[in-house]
Amino acid sequence: MMNASGFDRNSTLELLRFSDDLPSLPDRFVKIQNVAQDPDSGAEDLAEVIRSDQATTAMILKFANSPAYNPTHSPIGELSKAIARLGFRETVHIATAMALMYGMILPTGMANIRMFWAHAFAVGQVAGHLAKCVDPAEQYCSHERAFMAGLMHDIGRAALGMRVDFSYFEHETGHLHGEALIQAEEDYYGVNHAEAGMQLMRLWLFPDDLSQAVADHHNPDSPLFLSRICYQANQFVNKHIPERTPFDAIAETAAQALADDPPELSGLAL
Repeated sequence: MMNASGFDRNSTLELLRFSDDLPSLPDRFVKIQNVAQDPDSGAEDLAEVIRSDQATTAMILKFANSPAYNPTHSPIGELSKAIARLGFRETVHIATAMALMYGMILPTGMANIRMFWAHAFAVGQVAGHLAKCVDPAEQYCSHERAFMAGLMHDIGRAALGMRVDFSYFEHETGHLHGEALIQAEEDYYGVNHAEAGMQLMRLWLFPDDLSQAVADHHNPDSPLFLSRICYQANQFVNKHIPERTPFDAIAETAAQALADDPPELSGLAL
């Protein structure tokens, strides 16, 4: 059935599933993930990938010199020292988010792109924290898996903007959250961003649990633990982290919010 916008569910899904012009994951994202998942790789391998991009290098140094990671106010200017201070995994998280921010061509202004990925990074940070709180032994869900699910949870919004409607981020939908966003997307496109995200994740050959977590991240009762983690993290970020918080302030803002108002974990029980 065609709606007033000119989009209908079947045509939207067809555009999302069409793989001949599939937007590719940024090369730097793939390289960072390869380093992160290689047990023989270390900080120098990660630094080599990061050094090829000036913006990411500058952001890693900015994080390392921020109050959250530098309580003694001892500035550093070398990438290797920044990685040592942040830790390998935290550096991977920052660099991964930066690779997506600057490597995916979204049809909107840079201010919207930064806001979109800052939110995604915040949800990833909180999701990783929740996973460690609920499952400290990481028997069911590693905090790395939870971070990636959180980082990618809204990728369906990018999919709708890149594959279906280039003006997606300029509509009111680009600034909505929660159920209001889901309803507006279904009214306008016949498909919401959670379903669109699952389609894109599958085309990118992400593992099934990550694709399903993206599909279910608005469902607090999902049977998938990773989906419930994403839901809770997204709710927490929408409540506690202002929409225009700069990317480099996300880690400190999220840590303070988690300390001031720890999330309820009962709904996440395994």
